[in-house]
Amino acid sequence: MLLKNDNNNISSWSHLFKLNYYKTKQIFDISINNKSLPKILIVLGTRPEGIKCAPLIAELKSDYYRSKFQIIVLSTGQHREILHQSLMAFKQTVDIDLDLMMNNQNLSDLFHRIFFQINEQINLIKPNLLIVQGDTTTALVSALVASYHQIPVAHVEAGLRTFNLSNPFPEELNRKIIDSFAKLMFAPTTFAKEVLIREGACETDIFITGNTGVDAFYQYYKQENPNKNNPILRIIDNFKKNSIDKTRSTVILVTMHRRENFQYLFDMCRAIKTIANEHNENILIILPVHPNPNVKNVVLKILNKIHNVKIVDPISYDIFGYVLLESDIILTDSGGIQEEAVSIGKPVILMRMTTERPEGIYLGTIKQIGIFYDDIIKAVNDELKNIKITNQTSKRNIFGDGTASKQIATIIENYFSGKYKPNIKCMTKFRQDSIAQYVYSYTNISSHTIRRNMMINLTKVQPALTLDEILKIPSQYDISKKNEDIFALTAIIGLYRREGLIRRWIEALLIQTHPPKEIWIIHFASPIADKLDVEIKEMRSLFYNGSNYCNEWCRENKCKMNNTNNNEIRSNCTEQCVEFCMTLPSMLFVGMGEMQLKYFGRFQLALQCRTKYVIVFDDDCIPQKRYLEMAMYTINTKEYRGILGTKGTPTSESYYYGPVSKSRQIIEVDVVGGSWFMESEWVKLMFHDKIYSWNTGEDFHLCANARKYANIRSFVMPVDKNDDSTHSFTKDYLHISNKGDTTGRVHGTATSRKFIRDQLWLRGDRLMSSYKISKPSLLLFAETQYDTMLLISLVQQQMIQFGGLIHFATSNMLKTDIEMIKIRKEFQSVHDFMIGRDFNMDPTPITATAEILYGFDMVMQGTQSTAVIILGSSSTINMFALVSAAFLRNIPIINIYIQDNIVDSRRAGVIMTMSSFSIRTFTNQTFSILQSQQLSNLLVHLYK
Repeated sequence: MLLKNDNNNISSWSHLFKLNYYKTKQIFDISINNKSLPKILIVLGTRPEGIKCAPLIAELKSDYYRSKFQIIVLSTGQHREILHQSLMAFKQTVDIDLDLMMNNQNLSDLFHRIFFQINEQINLIKPNLLIVQGDTTTALVSALVASYHQIPVAHVEAGLRTFNLSNPFPEELNRKIIDSFAKLMFAPTTFAKEVLIREGACETDIFITGNTGVDAFYQYYKQENPNKNNPILRIIDNFKKNSIDKTRSTVILVTMHRRENFQYLFDMCRAIKTIANEHNENILIILPVHPNPNVKNVVLKILNKIHNVKIVDPISYDIFGYVLLESDIILTDSGGIQEEAVSIGKPVILMRMTTERPEGIYLGTIKQIGIFYDDIIKAVNDELKNIKITNQTSKRNIFGDGTASKQIATIIENYFSGKYKPNIKCMTKFRQDSIAQYVYSYTNISSHTIRRNMMINLTKVQPALTLDEILKIPSQYDISKKNEDIFALTAIIGLYRREGLIRRWIEALLIQTHPPKEIWIIHFASPIADKLDVEIKEMRSLFYNGSNYCNEWCRENKCKMNNTNNNEIRSNCTEQCVEFCMTLPSMLFVGMGEMQLKYFGRFQLALQCRTKYVIVFDDDCIPQKRYLEMAMYTINTKEYRGILGTKGTPTSESYYYGPVSKSRQIIEVDVVGGSWFMESEWVKLMFHDKIYSWNTGEDFHLCANARKYANIRSFVMPVDKNDDSTHSFTKDYLHISNKGDTTGRVHGTATSRKFIRDQLWLRGDRLMSSYKISKPSLLLFAETQYDTMLLISLVQQQMIQFGGLIHFATSNMLKTDIEMIKIRKEFQSVHDFMIGRDFNMDPTPITATAEILYGFDMVMQGTQSTAVIILGSSSTINMFALVSAAFLRNIPIINIYIQDNIVDSRRAGVIMTMSSFSIRTFTNQTFSILQSQQLSNLLVHLYK
């Protein structure tokens, strides 16, 4: 029925409609009685649209929604008779039938007729929402007309794509256009939603609901009492009863109607004929023929007289589910049947070159084989073998679980109630800004000066202040807080071969203005262990619970520290000494054993520390009474929160600061020794990487790992000549220290310590002198010899012209084909992240990624590089991690992307997204002069 604006004038185009009084009355009743309710116009044209919308129509017309919406169903009549037949199966009817179908119509004529008539109906009905399904001409034209009237469009089955406008034609074009302006997009799968997002659809307008076609199918595929008198069901039943070999009898359901397959239909039918003849007694082929004469004529010509091929009219939907359930193999070029078959575990052989439902292919439930004769025969024969072995494929809810219509109805209800708000990311300004950021990326890359200053600030040393100047900057600590747990300290003294120091050590620690809460003395495999044990025993005898010696010592030493004549204070101190001497033994811990743990043993013990702070001493220091107080104050400042040592050196100098130099200022260095005052948690960092030598280098490992994994720096405490009480050493320190090997000046230790320093630099340490590098620097990352040489050939000449430096990094040189000797000749410095090699194992991808992130940061600071160049098509896990790190540091990434060399397309895509610039080529042989110039221009821009 065609409604005109003039209610008294029914259109004279009698061939376009059939008058139906009941339906006319129903529409006008809606218009009169429910003027306040939102009007939803659902437009259908073809049989599949009717089937897939029927459950949604039923849901929207249910008692719950009857008082919320006016539902009007309109048919353009593309598949008029079979559309009505399908709707009747769901007890649904059409309210308005335009009956626009004509024989041998072309798309442009149909488009025109639908456009004109839908426009007329929309002018009359004035709907608040228009719903279309799928990708038909009806859906496209109706959605366009609605959009011209500024009526929001809801698209059921949105996001299906083959990414080929010619296949299927015109469906791919239709659905793509609809989704470009639809307000509500009901995507059947996550895959479809991702398609829409990549096309620029607003994510808040997309809803994953499953497919309403699955809803429809679930209502009918298991009917308990299908009409067994139906000719098709009788054919199937008789075939199964009369089969001689029931284990090999197979029912194949074939559907073919795809417009783009018309030119191949002859060969497709020939393939079916061959299959039928090869398996004469064992298979039954059911072929519902499409009414389109382009299909019907070819099918009848080739297959009409083959006894085990049953050509039937389109199967009514009330028995279609039973036919599908009784079939063993589905051979099709259709769309919806893929979803229905998968939902009940039927194997699908898809005779199409493309499909808009690739989910089943990726998940293994659909086999896409194309449209060629030999391929069809082979695929069916293979499946005939498999079907008897595997019985059936597993049922999968890939395309929905039968609740899509309910979900869509709820979303529409929420839409009209105003629950969905605009997404700022979908607004004009946001989208234009994001595009501009990509298009004009040159302007979004900070200048080389800014990037260079950023690198300098990451590495530049802290100012060298005197102790007086340190005490003038804010600190979270002061001496009044010495008894608070947050500032509690454990002191660890490592002994080995020096005699006569234990009592001196204990008394030096007890007399501190900020005394340690616990004192641990350790000696492992000492050659003078017996003598040390005697000293410890003597010390314990002097400081046993409440001993007179302890009381006298306390009054003589600790009370005198108060430097007062106030008798009351002196009396309180005496009482405190008694208490102190009673508890002293609980402060002391002695660790010993025959295992030789060398210099690392004391730090291993420090891992067990129960206080927030720990200080580990060499036995040649012996701190003065205010040293721990000064160290606690310093470490709690913002500027000098780091590892504090007695002595130390920048590895760029052959010189130690501290007692030797008597430097009055705090000095930032690469490595500290003598003592290590730090937060106890930092000790864990020391053992993050493999130790190169247990004989020496513990100070390098501690300081380098603290810097690498926690950005913790190292400082030598000032030597204040005006206040010996703040020193971490005694006057005889130099004499004692020169007998040890911690200075690196003892014969036999310098070479090994240099080796360790070089290995740390190779592994990704950064040295405090790095910030002094003034030349423009570029980091090149590659994981094969070929990639390395290719990249350097592209950038070397340009960097020479800048007077710049090229540094190189790889993830693990031993596990690649990179030749170190050749590489060293080409680069200013070489860095090997040694992923997994440190512990002789293959790490998990996540672990390797984390290691690259840490190592990259240190290499960039160590080389002062301000840009990175990669071969992004290599797309390794380690490259992904490196690019992520550069992205987080806002360091420009130049990505040379060779299309034919892609290792992992997903990672390569993400790497390209994070890259600042991508230069694409097809092969490494096609890097053109134009592309070389493009790279040269990039480098000029980055380093000018």
